[in-house]
Amino acid sequence: MHFECSTCLKTYNYGELIWKCQCGSYINLKHDVKFNRNDIKTNRFNMWRYDSALPFKYEEVTASFDEGMTPLVGTVFNGHAVKVKLEYLMPTGSFKDRGTVMTINYLKNHGTKLITSDSSGNAAASAAAYCALSGLKGRIFVPSGNSPGKLAQITAYGAEVTLVEGPRENAAKAAQAYEDSYAGHNWHPMCWQGIKTIAYEIWEQQGFKSPDCVITPCGSGSSALGILSGFTELFNNGEIAKIPRVYAVQPENCNPIARAFAKDTSELKPEPTIAEGASIVYPVKTKEVVEKLSSCGGAVISATEDEIKNSLKAACSHGFYIEPTSALAFAGFEKLISQGLIKETDNTVIIASGNGLKAGNTISKLL
Repeated sequence: MHFECSTCLKTYNYGELIWKCQCGSYINLKHDVKFNRNDIKTNRFNMWRYDSALPFKYEEVTASFDEGMTPLVGTVFNGHAVKVKLEYLMPTGSFKDRGTVMTINYLKNHGTKLITSDSSGNAAASAAAYCALSGLKGRIFVPSGNSPGKLAQITAYGAEVTLVEGPRENAAKAAQAYEDSYAGHNWHPMCWQGIKTIAYEIWEQQGFKSPDCVITPCGSGSSALGILSGFTELFNNGEIAKIPRVYAVQPENCNPIARAFAKDTSELKPEPTIAEGASIVYPVKTKEVVEKLSSCGGAVISATEDEIKNSLKAACSHGFYIEPTSALAFAGFEKLISQGLIKETDNTVIIASGNGLKAGNTISKLL
C-alpha cells in the first residue's frame, strides 16, 4: 500500500503527511483490495462493516460517529421507479462525512494536531465536526457569501472560521498553506476510500447486486469517482457481474467537467448557481472523472437553474428535503430519461447528497 502521483507516477510511503506530489499533481492511494461478502462485519451498522476493504481497520479509528448505512428508499419520480440513497442523513448532513472520517483519522494517527480545510460548506462542516469529536484544532477557510446555515454549523462545532474573498480557489490556497494539516476533500487521497463505501452499501442493500446506473451531483467529482471505485473493487473481486453506469450532474452555470466530457473547448464563464456546493471552476480531477465515467458507459451532464429548481420542488414533494446541490441528481435523472440514456426498466439509484436544513432560507425563497 502506497501513494502514487496521478501524473508523474512518483511514489510515496503510506503514513506520510502528504496530499499532493512534488510535481503539483494530486496523488492516489494504491491499495490492492481483497474482499468478499463473508468479510462484512454484520454486527456493525455503519460503513465500518466493510473495513476489510479499507486501508485501516475500525479498531484504529479514534474519531467516528459510526457513520454510514444510510437508507436506500424506493419511490416513483416523474413516473419512473427509482431508489434514493439518503446521504443527507449522515451525521453532519452530507456524504462528505465518509471521506472526512478517513482523512481526519489518517492525519491524527500520523501526528497531526491541526486540521485545515476549505469548502463552500458541507466538507468544511464535516471537517469541523470531526475535529470537535477528535479534540483536534480545526481551521476552516470558507468562500465569502456562503450559505448562513452552513456557516453557522461550522462555527457551532468550535472551528476557527476565516471568510475568504474572491473565487472558491482562494479559500483552497489559504488552507493549503498549512501543508501537513490539509484535509481538503478534493485533494486528499484518503477521501475516496471513505466515499467508496456508498457503493458497498448499495450493493448489500440490493441483495448483493449492482444497480444499472447511479446518478450523483458533481462539483469536483469526488462522489462519482468514489462510488465508481467501490463498484470496481466489487467487480474485481467477483462480487458483482457488471459495473453500473455512473452519471455525474453539474450546474450549467458552472460545468467545467461536463464541458470537458463533451469536448467543449470554449471558454467557461461561470455564473452564480443555486447549487453552490457544485460551483467549482477548476476541479483538479477533471481528466480522471471524464475518463472513468466514459469507461463505465456513464456521462457528465448539465442542468439549468430552472431544472435544478423544479427538481428540488419535486424531490421535496416526495418527502426528500434536500439542499439545491442535491437536486442536481434528480434533474439529471429526468434529463437522462428524456435522452433515452436511462430506460424505465433500469435499476437506478439517485444520490441525495446534502440536507435541506443547511439551506433553509434559500429553499424557502425557491419554493
